[in-house]
Amino acid sequence: MARLVFYHHPQAENFSLKFSSASVAEILSQREQSDESTKLIGYPFETPVYVLYEGDSEIESAQDIDFDQQWLSDRIRDLPRAGQVVAFRLVELLEAAVDVRDEDEFRLYKEFEPQKIQQALDHVSWGAPLPTVAGEVMSNLILRHSLPNANHRTGIAMLQFCIESVDPDFEMPRTHVDDDSWREWVDPYIVDSKRLITVRRNNLRFKQLEELDVDLVERKDGIQIRLAEFELDMHWREALSKYAEQHESHCTDFGQAVLERAERDDLLDRQGPTKQEFITYLEDGLVERDFREMF
Repeated sequence: MARLVFYHHPQAENFSLKFSSASVAEILSQREQSDESTKLIGYPFETPVYVLYEGDSEIESAQDIDFDQQWLSDRIRDLPRAGQVVAFRLVELLEAAVDVRDEDEFRLYKEFEPQKIQQALDHVSWGAPLPTVAGEVMSNLILRHSLPNANHRTGIAMLQFCIESVDPDFEMPRTHVDDDSWREWVDPYIVDSKRLITVRRNNLRFKQLEELDVDLVERKDGIQIRLAEFELDMHWREALSKYAEQHESHCTDFGQAVLERAERDDLLDRQGPTKQEFITYLEDGLVERDFREMF
């Protein structure tokens, strides 16, 4: 039987794996040195493995979301105009997602970090072929993880807006969570995306688990990561770069799949938008849009 440990604590998913050991004394020492709230799990394998989890003691509810105009303005005023526009639309998308979905699905796991949105925009190959630009917009927003939740759903929406900025008549294939097509083709892309970003941030922690003969790490939502399928033995900075590149390629493939599924092969080789063209569309092309229809 495969030896599996949880990445998020099973009873407190805002706590994530930070250290593992076969030694009780070592894991207790690590706990004493931690400045964060901690939890421990001992996994009763033939050779036991002890895992230290760190996290925030409380998770906010989606009911606590109150991103009013002044609150948002205070947090994005120092961003360049492009970052402000994208931040504003991302918050609108998050509020729409919360409004449509069960609020229990939207726990707020972290603070809103709008400065990361500008970082994402700076890593996009503006003016490259459309699937590349759209995929990189999606990928880099997901990688920077600026929102407290729903970064994948809002990233897909931004990919859609990127395509629409080139062709406003583009009709997005259904990507609703409760739609059969989601389970058929969208969900596998998101699952693999979550695997990549989790390995990207944790290669050394996962290498330590592998050395303890752990086979699988399971994220929340039952997403399993088989450690043998990933290269873990590298400096953490190298892992950040390597798996960011893989994630960008993965999202570019998704962008191509979206166009093909929409039967818009004519857009596969179309030049993608410049940053200014994308921002202009976000400002002027979405004024009457009800974002709830996207979720």
